[in-house]
Amino acid sequence: MSQSASQFLESLVGREIRTVTGRPNKILRVDGDWVVVATTKSPRGQKVPVAWVQEALDRLLTDRAVEISVASVRYRSAFIGAVLSQLPNTEVDRSNSPPHIRLIG
Repeated sequence: MSQSASQFLESLVGREIRTVTGRPNKILRVDGDWVVVATTKSPRGQKVPVAWVQEALDRLLTDRAVEISVASVRYRSAFIGAVLSQLPNTEVDRSNSPPHIRLIG
């Protein structure tokens, strides 16, 4: 199974998505190799490499679970977790610390 992070991010433009701790993030736009995401700390948005989201997405699809931490999915892990949690058939597993996003079904 393969999924384009860029296409998925495009589908989320303009929507508020929440991190696993409930903080709001809003995807403002996808600009080439970057996704621009607004947060309460950066309302005008900051760039995140689409490649980081793609790497985490590929791991989720291969391993069926991804730890949401800087060590696992890089800086901006909270945003990447928020994106992954928007995929169909995923759940946030908070029984571990740090939390994981898992594929279900």
